[in-house]
Amino acid sequence: MPLCGFNQKMLDGLRAFNEGLVEHGLIGRSERKQQTINDTLDAELADMQRFLRETTVLRDPKMRRVVEGLTTYAQGVYQLLQEQDISKYKQFVQTLNNLFEGMDSKYYSELEGKPDDMQQLVQYLNNQ
Repeated sequence: MPLCGFNQKMLDGLRAFNEGLVEHGLIGRSERKQQTINDTLDAELADMQRFLRETTVLRDPKMRRVVEGLTTYAQGVYQLLQEQDISKYKQFVQTLNNLFEGMDSKYYSELEGKPDDMQQLVQYLNNQ
């Protein structure tokens, strides 16, 4: 991926983060609050959206980008999970990692340096 390349440590970190989003953020929180996973998911997404409206006040633009990026990433994972059977979340997480690994491989093995590399990378992602 045109970030810096993915290695196994990065993929393992994403796997752990994504599993934690599900296990702690959805399943665990649902159990503690005695509510459905869908209700927890909706509440988490609403909270993230409310939070992102407030991050414009963060003074350090670099820190704001990091905080907003992580929040936006978590939102995207949760939104994708809305379409999934939550009991199969580990397969979902693996699918995400495969996407990132494939994107990285495609970019660095075939596209890097080509004039339309980013356009081709997006086309590749659209076909996944």
